[in-house]
Amino acid sequence: MRSRLVALVLSALLLLLVVAVLLTLGLAGGGKGRDLGHLVAVDMPSGEKGETQAKAAKAQTVQKSAATPTEAKVQSETPPDPVPVPVPTASYIKLSREEFAASDIAAIGRRRAAEAGAQAAAAGSAGANTSSTGGGPGGARLYNAQWYREPRDAELRPFLERGAPPGAWAIIACQTVEHYHVENCQEMEEYPQGSGLARGLRRASWQFLVWPPRIDGKPQVGTWVRIRFDFTKEG
Repeated sequence: MRSRLVALVLSALLLLLVVAVLLTLGLAGGGKGRDLGHLVAVDMPSGEKGETQAKAAKAQTVQKSAATPTEAKVQSETPPDPVPVPVPTASYIKLSREEFAASDIAAIGRRRAAEAGAQAAAAGSAGANTSSTGGGPGGARLYNAQWYREPRDAELRPFLERGAPPGAWAIIACQTVEHYHVENCQEMEEYPQGSGLARGLRRASWQFLVWPPRIDGKPQVGTWVRIRFDFTKEG
């Protein structure tokens, strides 16, 4: 019995020693350590088949290394994206309606001639009336009118009910306003007396366009002008 007990104790100690060795080698712990090795299976070809596979792998490696510079060269030769160039904006000069009308070359000569005539008429009438006390409505000074646009026969005819015989004439006085128009027109004289010519001209005066008198080159809007009509033919 004693020898058996000794044998069992020795067997248990031997078993514990084997387990400790296995744990130390890492065969019983599932490979938990970082630096522990692991088994690798390698298939080693033999004979001519192995040499052929080795040459093919080497040729493929050389081909890849040779193709790499070409790909890099193709990428380096790719042209850069074009830089957008801003489109220049069109420049222009703004003109008002008066400035655009003043730039009409064809009308410059006519306009200057009309202005010169109006200035001459205003200067002459101003000199003639300097010593006078008036003569116009309420004693106002009268200036001889200079037409900006002469009235047409069609504009006058509806207001001359009896017509006008050759040699007839009529005078009205009007006050100048903006845009060459006149207002507050009054009958002054007519021949023949009682012909109604002055009354007809007064009624048609809303269509008249005259230059306002000028003094020292400045238009005198609001002044009074004398408008005389001379009828030279039947109608």
